[in-house]
Amino acid sequence: MSYEGEILIACPSDIDFTNTWAVVVSGATGNPCGHMLLCCGLDSASSWYLHVAGQGLAELGGVYAYPKFMRGDINFFRYLAENNKNEIRRLDAEITKPSAAYGKLVEFMSNKWFWRVLPHNCATFTKEIIRAGGGNVKVALNCPDQEFVKKVGDAVKEGLRNMPPRPYY
Repeated sequence: MSYEGEILIACPSDIDFTNTWAVVVSGATGNPCGHMLLCCGLDSASSWYLHVAGQGLAELGGVYAYPKFMRGDINFFRYLAENNKNEIRRLDAEITKPSAAYGKLVEFMSNKWFWRVLPHNCATFTKEIIRAGGGNVKVALNCPDQEFVKKVGDAVKEGLRNMPPRPYY
């Protein structure tokens, strides 16, 4: 089974929200929207990566599972390698209220997350923590990989442009 991180039993007080990013990575097989994680910390050794993901049947394949954490870049790189993912981009979260972001993280980490595809997914998890902290990360349609969203939009526009004119009766 590939590495998704660990369940956070208690939220440590040393998570530094003054340097926070939404990290977009490629999606799992069949997921063109990608995946989003929250990264907090000053350097690769002190960073925390947090996200919603499940492992195996015990967590219903992530549909109903506790959020996970990875400590440091070494574990994040392990996650990327074992899940055959690539980092696409990092978006600065611009947290202005670190204690409020921490409070939302504590709330989210203490409950199982019910995954409802686009309305309630990895992007929702990350955006809500950032929003609680006074930041704002815009993600169209809760699909973290905005290149995918743009490609779909461009294809729709092109298709509409190339439609034959409708006959008038």
